[in-house]
Formats: sequence, C-alpha cells, structure tokens
Amino acid sequence: MIISKTLDYAVRTLIYLGKQPSRRSILMKEIAENQKIPLSYLAKVMRQLVKAGIIFSEFGPNGGYSLKKMPSEITLKQVYEAVEGELKMIECFDTPGSSCVFTSCCGQADIWHEVEAKLIKILENITLQDVIERDCIYPEKVLTINKQNTLINKQERKNANT
Repeated sequence: MIISKTLDYAVRTLIYLGKQPSRRSILMKEIAENQKIPLSYLAKVMRQLVKAGIIFSEFGPNGGYSLKKMPSEITLKQVYEAVEGELKMIECFDTPGSSCVFTSCCGQADIWHEVEAKLIKILENITLQDVIERDCIYPEKVLTINKQNTLINKQERKNANT
C-alpha cells in the first residue's frame, strides 16, 4: 500500500483542524500555507472530506472548515475511504468481469484478502486523536531535533576517528 499525496494532505489537514482550540473554523488558505499544500490541490481534498462527512464547510465572515466530529471519532479508515475510495489490495476477485485466467485457482488471493482484512482492522482502530498525539507540535521542534541529531552524529564520527 502506497500512501498517496492526497491521503497525506488529507491527514495533515485533519491534524491541523484537530489541533485548533475550540474547534474554530479555519480558512483553506491558512491550512494550505501552514501545511505547505498547494491551494488548488487542497480544495479537491477538502471537497472529498466534506462529502464524506468528516469536516464542515461554513460560509460567511466567520466561515471556513472545522471537524464535524471529535478527533477520537474519526478513523484512518474513514479518511482513507474519503479520498481514495474502498481499500482493495487485490482487484481481480472483486472486479466484475475480471479477465484473470487464474481466478479459480490463485494461490495468492487468500493471502492478500487476509492482509487486506488486517490492514482494514488496523485503520479502523487508529483515530485522528491517536495521530494528533504522535504529531509534533511545531515544525521548529522537528528542525531542532534534526539539528541536535546532526550535531550528535558529527560528534560521534569525530570521536570514532580519534
């Protein structure tokens, strides 16, 4: 399974909305700027999330976007399906009119269906709240950590060479 740019943008957007105090509405432009997502691409993602009932779209002077549910009530499976459609690891068995000649005796099908079922279960059990709790609060924190790790690695290499 490859995490698409669309799914990444959707999750990042929901994390940003989920971290807002008092679940205030946020303008799409603010999300795009903060999350470094192209505005035109974000508009597509937002439409999909609104259609799936994950976020609200509010018009007017205080308009913007906000979560429709608490972060603990939104699963990664819901987010995935909102932007990617139904999760399918193997299409030949689930696609009407499949032309695969091995459909009736395929040794892989059961394995991939089992993997798919386990992945779906995992995504059903991980909520947006879980992701928010693992997310760094500020990009500066990441930069600081990266700088510290770089300095530590340089010092370790220097010590190893002496």
